[in-house]
Amino acid sequence: MAEEETILTASAPEVSSDEKQSDSSPETIEATTPTESTESAAANNEEGNAEETESKVASAPETYEVFELPENFDMNEETLGEYHTFAKENNLTQEQAQRGVDMVAQMKQAEMNQWVEQQKSWVDDAKSDTEFGGDKFDQSISVAVKARDSFGTPEFNEMLDSSGLGNHPEMIRFLSRVGKQISEDGVVVGGSSISNQTREAVLYPSMQN
Repeated sequence: MAEEETILTASAPEVSSDEKQSDSSPETIEATTPTESTESAAANNEEGNAEETESKVASAPETYEVFELPENFDMNEETLGEYHTFAKENNLTQEQAQRGVDMVAQMKQAEMNQWVEQQKSWVDDAKSDTEFGGDKFDQSISVAVKARDSFGTPEFNEMLDSSGLGNHPEMIRFLSRVGKQISEDGVVVGGSSISNQTREAVLYPSMQN
């Protein structure tokens, strides 16, 4: 298929000498009055002065003051140092930098609230589970804890706590099934019996006060 020329690739149309003369005629040229030029220059100067003044006023301090942090919210020294560098590089004022800290704190708090609600939802689901919940819940927890103590490591227990997976119904289901299996097979497991009061505290450490 033959290539078609576009507006930009087509040959420029010829212009007659009369048209050229007409286009360049002094009669068709609209001159800018001195008044318009002066007003435009003055406006530009005012805008430039305003921007210069604003840049001088809104600038990062030599050293940021201690940021106000919400209760139960903390920033380690490394993170705080990185934020100081970021704020300085972006020429944030103390107030602007504080607003950034406030925003991060709000986001973290929202994440924490969501995490807590998720834990509560998992616990409720576990207690009402048809396989190991209801009247069988306490006994199922005891069996699951035996499996955890028999095959788990301290690192495994730490993972259950830090991730909240110790509250997940499927984790409880898995460990209770393992516990039943090792009990039926006559596998001896260590540890003393666990009272009803502490069973949930053992398997649900992340939900305890």
